[in-house]
Amino acid sequence: MRDRIACPTRRPENNTSNSIITRLFFTLCVIGNFALTETPVRAEHPTLTPTPFEQIKGLVGTWQGTRKAYDGEETITARYSLTAKDTAVMEQLFPGTPKEMVSVYTQDGHDLVMTHYCMLGNQPRMKTQGRAPSKHITLTYVDGTGMRSPHEMHMHEVTITIMDDSHMTHQWTLYDKGKKKVTHTFMFTRQ
Repeated sequence: MRDRIACPTRRPENNTSNSIITRLFFTLCVIGNFALTETPVRAEHPTLTPTPFEQIKGLVGTWQGTRKAYDGEETITARYSLTAKDTAVMEQLFPGTPKEMVSVYTQDGHDLVMTHYCMLGNQPRMKTQGRAPSKHITLTYVDGTGMRSPHEMHMHEVTITIMDDSHMTHQWTLYDKGKKKVTHTFMFTRQ
C-alpha cells in the first residue's frame, strides 16, 4: 500500500486567511489520501462475445455438408479437433479421400490465424482483421508457402458463418492471376 500524505492535526491561530488555507489543505489531504488508496484492478477490455478462436474451438466434432458442383451436389465431411494442448484447432475437409485438406487455426493476440494445407500443393496463411462479428469469421490471405507469388492459384479467403450450435457454412474464395476466380460454398450440419 502506498504511503499516505501527512496532514496537520492542530489548528493555527484564529486568523481567517490561515483558517481558510488550513481547511483547503485538510480537504486536499483527504482527497489525496482517497486517491492513493488501493482500488480493485479491473480488466482493460472485458470480452462480451467469444473471440474468433473460441468460436472455432466450439466446432470440435464431425460435420456433414454439401456443396453445389457442376454435376449436382457433393457430400463433404469436416472434422475439427483440438491439438497442441488446446492452443490449436485442426480442421480436416474431405478426410480419408484424395481431396483431403487440413487447416490449422491458432490465436495471435486478438486475431485468428489459419494455415491451409491445400490440395493445390500450397499453404496460404490467412488472418482475421480485428474482432469478428458474432456469426461471421472472415480470414484473408496474408502470405503463403509452396507458390512463387500470390498471383499463382491459391485459396485467398474463407468466411465461416456459425448460425447455431448445429449449422454453419464455409465460403472459400479461390484466386488465380491475382484475381478472384470462384467462391465455393459448403453448408454443414453437426453429426
